[in-house]
Amino acid sequence: MRTDYPGNVGDPIPFTRTHRLGSGGGGEVWLADGPDGPVALKLAAAGRSLAGEIGSLARVRHPNVPALVAADRQGSWYARRFVEGARLTSWGHGRPLDSRLDAFEKIAAAVHALHGAGVIHGDLSPVNVLVDDQGEPHLLDVGADTRGGALGWMAPERVKGEPPTIAADVYGLGALLYALCAGRPPYERSGTAALGFVSGSSLPLPPSATVFDVPGPVEELALRALAWTPRARPSAAMKLIEGVRHGRSGLPLPAVIGMLDERERLRRAVVEAVRGEPVVVVVHGPSGSGRLTLLRECARAAVREGLLVRELPLGQARAELTLAGESTALLVDASGANADALRDALDVATEASLVLVRADLPARWLSRRGAVHVRPVALSAAEVGLLAVSRGVGTQRVNRGFERSGGRPGVAIELLHGQVPVGEPLTRIQERLVSRLEEGGARLPELAALTNLTEHHVLDALEPLMLRGMVWSTPEGGELFASRVG
Repeated sequence: MRTDYPGNVGDPIPFTRTHRLGSGGGGEVWLADGPDGPVALKLAAAGRSLAGEIGSLARVRHPNVPALVAADRQGSWYARRFVEGARLTSWGHGRPLDSRLDAFEKIAAAVHALHGAGVIHGDLSPVNVLVDDQGEPHLLDVGADTRGGALGWMAPERVKGEPPTIAADVYGLGALLYALCAGRPPYERSGTAALGFVSGSSLPLPPSATVFDVPGPVEELALRALAWTPRARPSAAMKLIEGVRHGRSGLPLPAVIGMLDERERLRRAVVEAVRGEPVVVVVHGPSGSGRLTLLRECARAAVREGLLVRELPLGQARAELTLAGESTALLVDASGANADALRDALDVATEASLVLVRADLPARWLSRRGAVHVRPVALSAAEVGLLAVSRGVGTQRVNRGFERSGGRPGVAIELLHGQVPVGEPLTRIQERLVSRLEEGGARLPELAALTNLTEHHVLDALEPLMLRGMVWSTPEGGELFASRVG
């Protein structure tokens, strides 16, 4: 053990304990009084030594790491500067984003100093960062026993029992940055087992799903630091400092709202792929339902894990699948294709780690090969309201946008901006139907009589217009209405 730390003394302990602050990391921590004021006094548990922790603290000199004041030569106790403050995430609630990012930069600088001194923290979580009443963050538990860690904040490889590394500390910093931006931890599950499972088998929901002021480069940086693959993360704490410094002036990314279960399944598919378990995912549904949005969010997650992603039309899929190697992800646009065309293009052996398919209908024959099928669910009225807020659109259009779009996000976005999605020119029958419905509501029997068609054929003619939000029905499903504008 190194002994170049200050106040290297033996028993008796020259501090008077006042009350216990907590326990863990191989001992108890007490608030104590000493000759120069209050200190945090740590006492080793029976049979344990704090020698490693004392040595680590002695090597680190940084204003955001409470300094070592005194220590026992045998490692039975040590005292460090006492810090009073709030836990990082509690302190951050309601504060300006710039203030939160300032605090993060200081935390990351402290971790960078640790790494420069050859010290791995191993347990970066809000409980180990206190912010004083001057807004200064202080990193605690430096050099403590790192065999454990806080689930939900710990890197996936640490959940599996691997030792702490710089890459694992970068993950912990990413989790803190995420929480400061999003106002919530990267993973939220009830129960230790569930939290351990999801943090080891999935990826976090992007912060922009619920908050709309985070600069895009900062969000991307946090998600890169939270990559499941250690080598895909930024290589050092300094990279995070530089990334926040340069990225905080960037614009927020367009928010993807709702469809939480579907997005979670796609993120798990990315983890399965980088684990070496090839995955095919078919995202199917009507136009405007959010298929491409889901797939591109998934593709961005794959890029962050180090996969090479290519987006291509169905006509090129067979050749590209045949040539694709490991660490490749292909996003195939098969919208508008029938089942035979889909089979002709995709029924081929491939080494690609991840194949993402945008289709109108499910490809059930792929299910027999283990493919995952995902159908985007419609947004609720509240989620369409969030979509409007995220895009700076007045809420006066929300109810009509929801009613006309049927909750399909692509259609809702167009309508919120006062537009109807572009589609094929209207047929003569569709023109007559829309002209009548623009005058006021009408029921199917009246429309059938107007066009000399059966009600079934009227619905067939109106269906593509309903998918575009040009025609819609009342919530009760009785009358139909139409408008050519948003």
